[in-house]
Amino acid sequence: MTSTDVAYRVLIVDDDAQMIADLREVLAEELTDLGDIHFEDEQDFAAAEKRLIDEDFDLVILDVRDAADGRPSAAAEARGHELYDAIAGARWLPVVFFTAVPQQVRDLEKPPLIRVVTKNAWDEIAPAVREGLLSGVSELRRRISGLIERKVRIFLRDVVAPHWHEMAGADPNEITPIIVNRLAAELRENGPSELGYAGDGEAVATAGQPSAARVYLKPYVTQHLTATDLVVNPEGDWWIVLTPACDLYEDHPDAGVARPRTAKAQYVRLAKADRVFTENGEGSESPAITAWLASSKSNSHKDQAKQVFGDKQNRYRALPRYLDIPDLLVDFENVISVPLTEARTWRRVATLDSPFSEAMLTAYSRSVGRIGTPDLSFGDVKVRLELEKPKPRHQPAQSPEPTTNGEVVKD
Repeated sequence: MTSTDVAYRVLIVDDDAQMIADLREVLAEELTDLGDIHFEDEQDFAAAEKRLIDEDFDLVILDVRDAADGRPSAAAEARGHELYDAIAGARWLPVVFFTAVPQQVRDLEKPPLIRVVTKNAWDEIAPAVREGLLSGVSELRRRISGLIERKVRIFLRDVVAPHWHEMAGADPNEITPIIVNRLAAELRENGPSELGYAGDGEAVATAGQPSAARVYLKPYVTQHLTATDLVVNPEGDWWIVLTPACDLYEDHPDAGVARPRTAKAQYVRLAKADRVFTENGEGSESPAITAWLASSKSNSHKDQAKQVFGDKQNRYRALPRYLDIPDLLVDFENVISVPLTEARTWRRVATLDSPFSEAMLTAYSRSVGRIGTPDLSFGDVKVRLELEKPKPRHQPAQSPEPTTNGEVVKD
């Protein structure tokens, strides 16, 4: 987005006309390398909110004060949050608060998408605007919105309309879950590529291996703890929830449900997820990997360590690094149960996405529920099917001929 033929639209909202003029001058001079930037302004916050609903901007610069004489309004303590909520409700986009009362909105700051700059800090305003524009969030929002609208339109035209009576003609309300489920599946399968995301390179696409981003739902979707949540306890250790989702489901207090459901489980079962590497990257925090590497005197020892990164063994499952999630090795033999009330206080980081969530739970069930049986021999069957060659039979040694008084007795 840094090519000179790209135009950005920036809305400046401030009740001080001179401040708007100064902002235009400073930003136009400092951001020339970003291409054409169209600066537009509004001195009335209600008018600005309406424009954000009707028009599309890449970033908004917002003053917290909302009074013609420059003094804060009577509800100054809440005004910054109210303005941000109004803007985010109209059309979410990067925001730079440029205000003389930065303390009122400092808690909203989430760089680079939400920045707070003290008024007249001219050396900080241009970098803040630059980061917001270069984040590409506004362009991504436009592309995602267009993709979803296009997918819904095509689905209604090509699937719902021709098959209305077969699908849900008797109950139009059933169309909603059909569209949502189909849209979710379509976006999951084809959305990233249609948005221009090529994964982790040609090798990944060729091998059919998913990006680590495909493994996790981050942030998590449910408001309550659920199966295959990755959580961190107060000591900083990583764990994965193994309790079935149906036992943990509960309605949020704000859901407005007449008879809210509560979780069935009193305790939550979790498996330890050890970090594959130490913080300095010179060792492993996984006892299994540490032991194998320490005794790797032959390729057979190394092969044992390699197996934990596949699905040919029952005890371990590896999870890839993604954002603040490190490379992890889940150990199904290192399992604990803690009260649900305690588990709720642990930090939730992400939830495994489908089908990785189901695969994790299935692997755990296979680990604890498998039944050992004696090995059966099908050697003769394999030989008859010509899958193996017959093995030479062992010939027992012949006993010596009988003797009488030390002499061989002959017939």
